Amino acid sequence: MPAPVIQAFGAGLASAAFALAATLGTPGAIIFAYLTQLPLFAVGLGQSAGMLAIAGAMAAAMLILLESGLFAAIFLAINVLPAYWLTRLAMLNRAMPDGSVGWYPPGLLVSWLTGMAVAGLVLAYIGFSGAEGGLPGTVERFLQAGLTLMVGGSEAQIERAVGAIAPLFPSIVLVSWMVMIAVNGALAQALLVRFGHNRRPTPRVSDIELPRWALAPVAAALGLAILTDGTAGHFGSNLSLVLCLPFFFVGLAVVHAYARRQPLRWVILVGIYAAVMIFGWPAMALVILGFVEQWAGIRRRLGEPPPADKE
Repeated sequence: MPAPVIQAFGAGLASAAFALAATLGTPGAIIFAYLTQLPLFAVGLGQSAGMLAIAGAMAAAMLILLESGLFAAIFLAINVLPAYWLTRLAMLNRAMPDGSVGWYPPGLLVSWLTGMAVAGLVLAYIGFSGAEGGLPGTVERFLQAGLTLMVGGSEAQIERAVGAIAPLFPSIVLVSWMVMIAVNGALAQALLVRFGHNRRPTPRVSDIELPRWALAPVAAALGLAILTDGTAGHFGSNLSLVLCLPFFFVGLAVVHAYARRQPLRWVILVGIYAAVMIFGWPAMALVILGFVEQWAGIRRRLGEPPPADKE
């Protein structure tokens, strides 16, 4: 059996093991569950999207045997298919007139990731439209049952907690999923570069750019959230949050572009990332910075050259 196929099988087994860690319910196991996509991206970015598909098929077969067909289907939908498509796009390249190689830009990868999250959100609202209260009602019942089982407390306390979490719970889940996709892809690429097995150069964060029209869907979603109520307003609120995440990455791109010109570059970057992880609220500041960048072009004012998608 060829070595690449053996490696793909190994990556599939590792991914399946990480996915099964989520069923254990312990804090340590959940950390491994967050890395489910890492072996898939590693084999895809290190070899090809085809090898990633083989790894995904192996993982799904193991999950069918050890868990259930439904578990395997969910695994394919939220892990394998997104990783396969993003890897396939990331490996696209073309010869440039100056003889260099042009690679698929990171901003479009972010756009595709956002599009997949939006599609998942729409499908969730459609899929639960027949349930009592639609998706909002389903989420409330799910959270109430889960919090009662895991946390306990009085009925009034549970209702207050559900009331605080439920309105944006679908988008929180999707944003978390988007972040973990991005983190696992970046980790896989960093490991491949470290051991000299990467096929494409690592994109610079400062090169992330969104299409000029990217603000329009955000404005439309915010308008839907503000001007309507019921399920439509609920959908608009959650859609707004999902559509804000790309601008978080654009805000990071501005920070990276600024830091590149400073003598204490790594101090600035470590400080920003630590603040986001510890406090949370700086993430919203980066989203706002991303909105400003999309409108005003801060990086151009800093003298930042056009995105470098060439090797």
